[in-house]
Amino acid sequence: MGTIFNYITKYADNTFNEMPFNEIDAVMLSAIAYVDFSKIVNNDNIEVDLGYALEKFITRTDARKYVKKGFLNQDLLRMSKMIKDKIRYRNIKLKNYVYILTKEEQFSALTMILPDKTKIIAYEGTDHNLVSWEEDFAMFYKYPVPADVDAIKYAKNNINLFDKKVILLGHSKGGHLAMTASAFSPWYIRMKISKVYNFDGPGFRARELESRKYQLMERKLEYIVPDFSFFGMLLRHNKKARVINSYKKDIYAHSMYNWEVQGTKFVEEPLSTISRNLSKSIIMWLEMHDDQEREAIVTDIFDYLKKSGISYIGDAVKIKYVVNLIKNIDELDDETKLLIKQFVKFNIKYHLDNRTDNIDLDK
Repeated sequence: MGTIFNYITKYADNTFNEMPFNEIDAVMLSAIAYVDFSKIVNNDNIEVDLGYALEKFITRTDARKYVKKGFLNQDLLRMSKMIKDKIRYRNIKLKNYVYILTKEEQFSALTMILPDKTKIIAYEGTDHNLVSWEEDFAMFYKYPVPADVDAIKYAKNNINLFDKKVILLGHSKGGHLAMTASAFSPWYIRMKISKVYNFDGPGFRARELESRKYQLMERKLEYIVPDFSFFGMLLRHNKKARVINSYKKDIYAHSMYNWEVQGTKFVEEPLSTISRNLSKSIIMWLEMHDDQEREAIVTDIFDYLKKSGISYIGDAVKIKYVVNLIKNIDELDDETKLLIKQFVKFNIKYHLDNRTDNIDLDK
């Protein structure tokens, strides 16, 4: 038993010829999509070795500041240091790194080429900026959001007629974007894609799921969530998820670094009661409201966060911002308060029920 880090220690000296690409490699490359490769890997079709790129990233990064910016960053930095010189990963080619951050959008993607010429497009998940989270929740009431548009554009620009095998993947929002690009790109792009990995990423509204294009993509989809999933329960999914064990039983279950690995596979585990209930609650909420009503509620929530001084998601757990959140909560309507309460319950339940999964907090 172990984690990604144990996998690296045991297998990273094996080439892909000696041990074929597998789901643990896939989630690790989803993690690599979170690395800031600006001025290291350019969007100019010039290839850079992963080992070289990670060395540059590590050298220029102030570790103390970096780990404070996002809850995945400490483990990402650790993983980067572990794999940069390993034979399995150091010669993977990187190219065409893109990062976009505006008032409405956070988007990043990276193309990777394995030694056997398999092309992998990795989409970054939600980062620490509040705008990233606001765009995620905009998916409740509209499609496409700006990142969806850019995910399709990126696939069109980076998949060509001569590619023999193409894999799209991503963690969190990146998993949603991988599904978007593989389902809704032009047909000549879709036909080149052989596999899609969505690691604990949101789904779609009903109208997108019912489309013929989505249903064709779903045959290629590997949809994986931890047993205490929150993000992977957002919106709708037609395909039943493969549920795996996470060593964390709260919001940190979302981190792929906490997922249990045995050999070259994840360890499967039933979905927790709280995640099942959350999924049902979200579907009920979607069915109760049209897109216009959903937009009004989501807008209220993020106006509330901004008014409380929050610009990075990590601010929400700092005392001075928590005080502001409590002070401003009466400005929200009852239903919006209930949604926030559900999110808080998800995060504290593990600590309240002493690692059990059968206590109803509403009693």
